[in-house]
Amino acid sequence: MRAASIAAVALLLAGCAWNSGHHGSYATVAAPSDAQAMATDSLAELVKLYPPAISRVAIDPAANDDGFGSALADGLRRRGYAVVEASGKRGGDATALPLRYVVDQPTPGFYRVMLTVAGQSLTRGYTIGEAGVAPSAGWALNLSGASPELVERATRPDLPPDAQQVQAELAAVDAGVAPQAALVPAAAPLRASGYREPSNVVSVPVPPSAPSYTAQRAVDARDAEIADADARVRQMAAKVAEYQEADTAVRTMSAKVAKMQGELARAKARRSAAAAGWRVQFAAFRTDRVARQYWRTLTTKRPSLAALTPRFPRSSKGVTFVQAGPYRTVAFARAVCGGLKATACIVVKA
Repeated sequence: MRAASIAAVALLLAGCAWNSGHHGSYATVAAPSDAQAMATDSLAELVKLYPPAISRVAIDPAANDDGFGSALADGLRRRGYAVVEASGKRGGDATALPLRYVVDQPTPGFYRVMLTVAGQSLTRGYTIGEAGVAPSAGWALNLSGASPELVERATRPDLPPDAQQVQAELAAVDAGVAPQAALVPAAAPLRASGYREPSNVVSVPVPPSAPSYTAQRAVDARDAEIADADARVRQMAAKVAEYQEADTAVRTMSAKVAKMQGELARAKARRSAAAAGWRVQFAAFRTDRVARQYWRTLTTKRPSLAALTPRFPRSSKGVTFVQAGPYRTVAFARAVCGGLKATACIVVKA
């Protein structure tokens, strides 16, 4: 209820900001890592609503001190958007979606990001903590006048359980510390095999009629035997049909059970992979406070690292490690370490 209230207030205040006709940053984001983190989060929502392959975006050039605007424009280009810098002029590219943004700080310790794309607005708040900024609530969307395709993308169900790992890997690619080719494609779903019913055709030949009376009686007797045999065959065929129908039902049920077992096995495998995974480790310290201070210093020197998800696990001997991840494969974790270049980095099991 509190998150919904915050989102509603943010959306209401966003309307006032858009009516003023301004764009850019009202508040200077102190840490470049905070600006990068909010821009990365905004980019993820834009990618969900406006696919890069079919979207052209017109955005005003960012000011020299606007870290959020610069990070957002760079992220749009890396994700495959055709970015047109509008420069505040009218009559530009009519096919491009106009993108405007405002970053302000209505209260101490709280940033607010407001985006508008072709008349639809997106608003989200972020609290400022020791580890950087973190979303205080979900995105507040104003979809008045939106197309059915945009509404469908906005209300699309959540991602599968391993979405945290996939999101971390995409963030690493956006930060430029991992190659696009290192992403592991999702496994194709299994298909249940079909069932072919056997064909059963019963035919009884009828002998030609005999010319004589005795032969005719023999034929009549034979016809009676054939009719009796045909009746028994029909009864047997009816039972066979019942057995086949029951067998079809059993096979259908067995296929459903097998499918459910397969889905359960894949779910267990995904949970196991998510529980294990791999991380990259930068350093180790005796206290948690010193470890977090090291991460803030590191992201200040290299703002692109702010897109990674920091972890600060503590060992049984009281040592706090500075890590990022998790990632699904050791190959991807090594690729992240390779992208860090001069920064000390090793791959560890999560």
